[in-house]
Amino acid sequence: MDNRHSPEQDQPRMSRQQYRQQQAASAGQRSDQEVPPAEINQAESDQYSRQATASERHEQSAAEKTASLKKKLNIAIVALIIAIIIVYLILFYVG
Repeated sequence: MDNRHSPEQDQPRMSRQQYRQQQAASAGQRSDQEVPPAEINQAESDQYSRQATASERHEQSAAEKTASLKKKLNIAIVALIIAIIIVYLILFYVG
């Protein structure tokens, strides 16, 4: 038998739902106690500016990806046209 005694054994077992509720309640209490209202407004404005920056970056990257894809597609079209012409020339002169 294991004679070690841990504090977790004294507490009754909780279901996942009970544990999550307990964690949410303790997190809610800590966040209300730690952050003054002025800092909450500052944090919200920082979050909105971060979201705006992230959306701008996403739009820029989407535009860059579109331009790159257009260039690759044009190269593929030209390569296929050249390949078709070469095949027709080979068939014309060989046949």
